[in-house]
Amino acid sequence: SDSKPKEGSGSTPQVPEGRKSIAHEPNELFSPRRGNDEASGPMAESLGNATRHGVSPGSGGAAYAKINQDRGVAHWPYNGSHNEALFCVFDGHGRNGEKVSEFCVKAIPAALQEVGAELRADPPAVLHQTVIEVDKKVLKKGGGSFANMCGTTSTIVYVQGSTCWVACSGDSRAVMGYVERGSVKARDLSVDMKPDAPGEKERILAAGGEVSVGRGNGPSRVWCDGRVGLAMSRSIGDGECKKYGVIADPQIRKFDIDVDRGDRFIICASDGVWEFISSKEACQIVAKESASASKACASLVQAAAQRWKKVEGNYRDDITAIVVRLPFIQPDADEPPKTLDQVGVSGSVSGRLSGHIDLDGGVYINLGETGLEQIAEGRLSTAGAGGGGGGDASDFAKRRLSVAAKPADDDDWENGSSGDDLEVEVEMPAPAA
Repeated sequence: SDSKPKEGSGSTPQVPEGRKSIAHEPNELFSPRRGNDEASGPMAESLGNATRHGVSPGSGGAAYAKINQDRGVAHWPYNGSHNEALFCVFDGHGRNGEKVSEFCVKAIPAALQEVGAELRADPPAVLHQTVIEVDKKVLKKGGGSFANMCGTTSTIVYVQGSTCWVACSGDSRAVMGYVERGSVKARDLSVDMKPDAPGEKERILAAGGEVSVGRGNGPSRVWCDGRVGLAMSRSIGDGECKKYGVIADPQIRKFDIDVDRGDRFIICASDGVWEFISSKEACQIVAKESASASKACASLVQAAAQRWKKVEGNYRDDITAIVVRLPFIQPDADEPPKTLDQVGVSGSVSGRLSGHIDLDGGVYINLGETGLEQIAEGRLSTAGAGGGGGGDASDFAKRRLSVAAKPADDDDWENGSSGDDLEVEVEMPAPAA
């Protein structure tokens, strides 16, 4: 049977004959004029993921590369089965938001697999309960200071055979690209959770929060005690906002995947993609690279970055995307699903990004990303350059940031935390009598 590697062994697990271990190496994308290495390997045609860090304007016309607060992961096979896969994107916001998204990118896939049999039998219930339990863990971390004034979106795509479930908390979006009568079209698999949306606004107002309607370039926001303006109505973390009607509960939607009907690919991306690119346009961009999901994903992220530069000049949000070609899953009829104890890294996707190798079988995006750097003047442009209507870069915060008000300082994330810090116990509801 497969066995898990010992932590800290430093060696890559051997793959038993007949099992698949898939390696993928999607690095941070640079500006197109600097060139990018083309992803290659057995998964490049079927799975692509790419990211670009954000850019923040500074004083005197300077600009800085922001800490990339986006995180993402792709797992296949998942839950001990070639018939299951998991794709997630988390977009952190607020000071130290990248620490919340980093916590979630590890904790949520692990927590779901801990109750793998239940996940397979009742995906909506397990997805919902897992997100809630992870949110509770995040809010308790550091005595409540870890995520009181920061948080993350959470968009989870769980695929089982020809069916997928999408659990969305926030405004990272999942989209299905399909072909109908020769035209590429888009089907939104998730709904952006905005404060002024029907049902969301009423809940926030009932809890004592205030909602400002999005106008022009500014998003709708939920205002918590007049101090914090959050540009989404659901998230993980954001402890202060949870007092005013913001919830973690994901909206869960179920879809059938039908390649014969025309379904071609799934995009899961942070709002850095969706700010200036519609679902339909994103699908058209991806469809142009029909031979490679990796190239298609890189093209989408680069197109989004160029749109940000045109409209906002020296401000750009983090941009992260995962593209999955359909049919992605190829079930192994001779191999039944395994129990958790039987699941080993050898049966999973393994990946490396920016020098990081992870042994638990996931392709991780931006894991451990830190730091800021000043960008050379030659790589900058003024806001609205190229005819865009972005206006003065000095007010970019109220137009674009997920958290409008400057949050109070949080305690620094503790390095070298124990593995127990990632354990999340999911209490499943009792079955109906």
